[in-house]
Amino acid sequence: MQFSKKIKKSISITKQNLMEKTSNRENTLEPEEMKLLEKQISESKGNLRKLTKSIQKETLSSGVSIQDGTELSNNFIDYSVFLRENYPDLVILSGVLSKIGEFQAGFEDLKAKLNTSLINEVSNPLKSLTKTELVQAQNQKKEYDKVRVSYDASLSELSQLKKKKDTKPQKIQEQEIECETMKQKFENAGQETTSVLQDTNVISEFETIEKLCDYLDSYHTFFTKGYRWLAQMIPDIYEYRLYVEKRKAELEKSKVRMSMMLSPTKGAQEALKNKVFGEDLSVLLQKDQSAIPRFIIRAFHSIRNHITEEGLFRLSGTKRIIMEVKKNIDEGKEYNLDEITDVHVTCNLVKLFLRELQPEPLLTYSRYNDLIDVCNIEDPNGRVAKIQKVVQSLPKHYYNLLHHLMHLLYQISQTPKSKMGPANLATVVGPNILVSQHDVVVEDIALGNMVITTMIQNFEKIFNGAPQLVQEVFVQSTTSTSTLNTSFTTTATNSNGNFRSPSIDNSSDQHQIPIYSGVPMKNKHNDDDDCSTLGDSFDENEAVELSDD
Repeated sequence: MQFSKKIKKSISITKQNLMEKTSNRENTLEPEEMKLLEKQISESKGNLRKLTKSIQKETLSSGVSIQDGTELSNNFIDYSVFLRENYPDLVILSGVLSKIGEFQAGFEDLKAKLNTSLINEVSNPLKSLTKTELVQAQNQKKEYDKVRVSYDASLSELSQLKKKKDTKPQKIQEQEIECETMKQKFENAGQETTSVLQDTNVISEFETIEKLCDYLDSYHTFFTKGYRWLAQMIPDIYEYRLYVEKRKAELEKSKVRMSMMLSPTKGAQEALKNKVFGEDLSVLLQKDQSAIPRFIIRAFHSIRNHITEEGLFRLSGTKRIIMEVKKNIDEGKEYNLDEITDVHVTCNLVKLFLRELQPEPLLTYSRYNDLIDVCNIEDPNGRVAKIQKVVQSLPKHYYNLLHHLMHLLYQISQTPKSKMGPANLATVVGPNILVSQHDVVVEDIALGNMVITTMIQNFEKIFNGAPQLVQEVFVQSTTSTSTLNTSFTTTATNSNGNFRSPSIDNSSDQHQIPIYSGVPMKNKHNDDDDCSTLGDSFDENEAVELSDD
């Protein structure tokens, strides 16, 4: 009898399950809260599985990239060793290759550590979460469903017994007792399951958030260590770039010297009369009848009109335009630099002019060692005084040009929008004016540019104020519309290099040009001004500061 009753109950439960699955009977006993909690568990489990699989897939893909990067690192280092063993003169190139090889190897190691962190700290814990807490919660819900279906089946059976007319009251009473027992069991299971599902969803949320933070931490560590690794190389990169700039300047000068040694043809001799680039400075000043070359006057005026332009002297102009303008200037053709829309072309022409200056670079070969030795002076004021002494010993025409150049660079460095501080300007202009007559030493390049940086930063002290700015004024000829009479006037500046209104002295002879006498102006300056070379960078936001160490 008891066995028969169990079979009937089992059949009733199975029927109840089947009716729910086929939607023939609605699940009315389970609270909506329970349904939502179960849905959240199921969705969390599915999404976390997708997430962990994607992380694993990404690390596998990155593993292939690490293998390629390691091979690249080995190639850099092998090339470096080859040069060192076979071409000792290419020690700089060998050093660059070695540094990059080391960087690449370290970078691949960081990527490998990142992958390990993503798997061990993120993917595996999330996989464990889906296989433990979430699965256990689902199993708990399955047990609850069994109790609920059993209770529902008992209620159905009681309802059927009551509908039958010949059912004995005792049987109905027994079924009512069973229903009451199942109800208590169902309520207890419901409370326990609700608590488990709620706790599991909370745990799932917290642990997922924690692992996602670990995910970001892993990348934070990766990028932080990578940046530090790269930052250690920035001083080397800086010196290597200076080395290249220096060698370029020397190569250009060598080409100019070679061209001067060759016997010019008659046509070439005629062209030399108008030559500006690669010309002897004293010869050029005699032709232009000016304190500084006419080209420089025009170029500096044009650059000042664009002084807020970002990257002056650093960004490159179009090479074709640069060479075309240079050719026109050297051929004596009339030109107007203000008509060039790209001021970087003009800046490049100025650097080219300084690079090809004859017979010596602007700071002369004989003063190179004295200026480099300035960096050994620990006292900033003493360093500035020494630079001033060396600068004032320059020939008058060299001093004049240097004074005007440094004034322009100082004005640019005081213009935040240009993003060209003293060190940045020194990096791109310095190699064109401070040149060694002997082989280039990488360490000296950095020291030389530190000297130029100090010169720009302490312009007021070293040059005792701004020069009288020579400005060219064009006057249309009354006899011919095709010719231009050129006169020059001076535009005064105050001690900070800010312009005051230009004035033209019409009473003076147009051929007699007011020029700067070469004697430093005695402007007052504050002895407490900063003489340090610190505080300037390659970029406004990111770069390594130049130091005196």
